[in-house]
Amino acid sequence: MTQSIEDHAATATDAHFDIVHTVAEDEIDAQQHVHNLRYVQWTLWAAGRHTESIGWDAKAALARGLGWVVREHSIQYRGAALAGNEIIVRTWVHDLQRFASRRKYLICRPADRTVLAKVETRWVFVDLNRHKALPIPDEAKQHLVICPTPPPLPWEPARSQRDA
Repeated sequence: MTQSIEDHAATATDAHFDIVHTVAEDEIDAQQHVHNLRYVQWTLWAAGRHTESIGWDAKAALARGLGWVVREHSIQYRGAALAGNEIIVRTWVHDLQRFASRRKYLICRPADRTVLAKVETRWVFVDLNRHKALPIPDEAKQHLVICPTPPPLPWEPARSQRDA
């Protein structure tokens, strides 16, 4: 059975957040690579852990009938993940608008320095009881660090080191 995200390592900077995951056998499809829906699951795990790590209390918001919902996913598959591969899902908040936020992700296999997928999700802040988009409240905005420029790949040095 696939491990839950709580079993995975996570690292964060002000600009991005990483989860490390080892692909389990039950994530493999009939074509002998990771099923496409797992990539979506990994991005949801990363987004949830990232917002939690920067202080957003999703459970408290949910109790008030508020939350983030996915409006749109876009995935560009570039390579196949296989059972036993260690992957890194790197995520960052690309921009923030009145009602929505765009989050980007890289799903990478560091062993051979391969970007397996580039993903983008448009998240909308909503009143979950009325099913209506709301302006993103200040309490949510204060937790988000906007990173319009993609962070370095996991195997590249941090920009501050590279630019020094």
